[in-house]
Amino acid sequence: CGREWVCVFVGDAKERDRHTQALVERTKETGLRERVRFAGHCADMPAAMMLADLVVVPSLRPEPFGRVVVEAQAMGRPVVVAAHGAALETVEDGVTGFTFPPGDAIALAEAIRTALGMTPEQRAAMAATARENVMAHYTSHGMQYATLAVYDELLHAGLAEAFLHNTSTLMHDYDLAQQAS
Repeated sequence: CGREWVCVFVGDAKERDRHTQALVERTKETGLRERVRFAGHCADMPAAMMLADLVVVPSLRPEPFGRVVVEAQAMGRPVVVAAHGAALETVEDGVTGFTFPPGDAIALAEAIRTALGMTPEQRAAMAATARENVMAHYTSHGMQYATLAVYDELLHAGLAEAFLHNTSTLMHDYDLAQQAS
C-alpha cells in the first residue's frame, strides 16, 4: 500500500494456540516479525480500536452477531470482514466497510489494500455512513424497539409505539431537568 504499517492481532487465542504458533512462525519465515504483533487479550478494546486505521475480522465461521464489527463501525473505523453470518447484515461492501469471501486470502489482501488506500475524505465518508447505520439499527434503544415491533406483529399490542412515546417523554423530562440544574 506504499506506507508504513504494523498488524496487531488482538484477542485470546486459547483453543487456537496451534494456529497462533503457526502465524508466529510464518511471520519469522517471511521477515515480517517487526511488523506483526500478537497482543493477546485486550481489556480496553475501544482504546485499541481508536489506535487502529483498520479493523479486520477474517472469521472462518459465521458469527450470529459480530459485536466487534459494529463497535468498530460505531467508532468510525473502517472494517474488512468475512462475508458471512451477521457481517452480511452490518456491512454493506464498499459503503459501510469491505467484505471478502471467507477463507480467500487473496480477496482479504485486496480488501485490506483497498481500505488502506482510501483518502482521508473517503475514510471519513465511510465512517460517517457506517456510524449512521449502527446508530439507526444497533443501539440498545433501536434493538428494543425492533424486538417490540416483532411482538406487535404477533400480538397487535402497540408496544413499539408506546415504547417510543415513553422514551421520548423520558428524554424530554431529562433534558428539562438538566437545563434546570
